[in-house]
Amino acid sequence: MMLLGSERIVTQNYDRHKYAEDYAGIHLSDIKINGQAKVLKVVNKYEPYQDTINYNDYLNNKNSWKDGLYYNCLSISGKRVRYHQAELGGNQVTLETYNGSKKLFFNILHMASVLVNEGDLIDSNTIIGKQGNTGLVLSNKDKTDYTYGSHVHFEIRDEDYNPINPRDYALFNIKVNYIEQSNQIDNSQKQIKVLADKINIRAAGSVNSQDIGDVFRGEIYTVLGEEEDNQYYWYKIKTNLGLKGFVANEKGKRWLLVFEPNLCIEGECEIVDDISEEGLVFICPKDDLYAIRLKKDEKLYIK
Repeated sequence: MMLLGSERIVTQNYDRHKYAEDYAGIHLSDIKINGQAKVLKVVNKYEPYQDTINYNDYLNNKNSWKDGLYYNCLSISGKRVRYHQAELGGNQVTLETYNGSKKLFFNILHMASVLVNEGDLIDSNTIIGKQGNTGLVLSNKDKTDYTYGSHVHFEIRDEDYNPINPRDYALFNIKVNYIEQSNQIDNSQKQIKVLADKINIRAAGSVNSQDIGDVFRGEIYTVLGEEEDNQYYWYKIKTNLGLKGFVANEKGKRWLLVFEPNLCIEGECEIVDDISEEGLVFICPKDDLYAIRLKKDEKLYIK
């Protein structure tokens, strides 16, 4: 059967797995989807086989391996590997897509390598990654086999993050589409850019207000209004899907980046004059995004 772009067979079905399915196939074979999606999250830092953790070893040692939010694991190759608890699925991606107007999230885990980046818009021709065995893997193969536990873990969640049987999507019986909900960049408007992985959209500027949707990392929204309480700044937005509500930035945190009107936030800088004098004003302590407010007729030179 055709599963995720390659010939694969089901090794653990949805009824047994409860929230996903596992598919065995050719190690390092291509992984694709049928349709369009946006890449929300990428983990791509583990080596197949070398960083593979036997699931039974994990169960027997997880209490001693646990170090806060991390696990200091011993891989099947004898290597010490530090896994964050959110990365036990190894190299992985989270995709946002739609079945009609119904939002879905695709999670594809245990890849040997990921070939897409956060924010990418992908389609049926895009090779998302290669089948692999990173993360927690259970296999009947000998641990010295380089293809030990190679498979694709595929799960689908609805907009409330409830699991959905992925079989028809894996078989390519359903073609998905992508609906862009964020706004375009408009330098004449005050806008926000989402820095957190996900932030709830609330019906009103309050944490007790109804949760009516979500925004995601990299999305841009025009600010329609602002409110403030003791803990949060609230920004009223409207998505391109017509959803209107409030998103929050906790004071002292960097969940959102705010751009004032007429502030160039993307694009090339315009060279307006030769540098006649230089005066040191600020040294960037690290690679990051910085903003500066200038008075009329002041000039900014970048060295």
